[in-house]
Amino acid sequence: MQAIIGIILVLLIIARRVKKSIGFQKFNQTTLIIRMVSFAIIMLLILSASIMYPETIFYNGVGIIAGLVLAYIATNQAQFEKREDGVYFKTHVWVELTVMGLFLARIAYRAFVLKDMLQPNQSNEEIHEKTKILRDPLTGSVLFTFCTYYIGYFSFILREGKKELKKEI
Repeated sequence: MQAIIGIILVLLIIARRVKKSIGFQKFNQTTLIIRMVSFAIIMLLILSASIMYPETIFYNGVGIIAGLVLAYIATNQAQFEKREDGVYFKTHVWVELTVMGLFLARIAYRAFVLKDMLQPNQSNEEIHEKTKILRDPLTGSVLFTFCTYYIGYFSFILREGKKELKKEI
């Protein structure tokens, strides 16, 4: 029963995020800066942990490049709209859904792997063998794609949104 409640809660959060991504969002400089800084901190923490596993650095780089490509596509598709209460922005729906889909698919995969790892009556060798998959560099790559995309996209929105606000005056 607890798992079902958890799944429903996660699905509601995802549905809310998708709905918000599809429509226009109000431009708020503070929110964008907080999100950019948060994603940058996450990336720096993971990069610092990557020092212990040098083979993951390549995959992190691939994720950064993929995030930059998606951010470039999103910035070319970004739209701004002036309303009475401020400036609003949105990007192409498919770009946003692609980024979220990658991230959610990777989380689902990791949850499945962890569920498999937590089986009772396993030997230490089995547990050790299964923990090797936790160092899977694809997860870092997807996370870096996600973070880089949002840092790049929010930087663009912040810069262009300020221009739109000045036009308003």
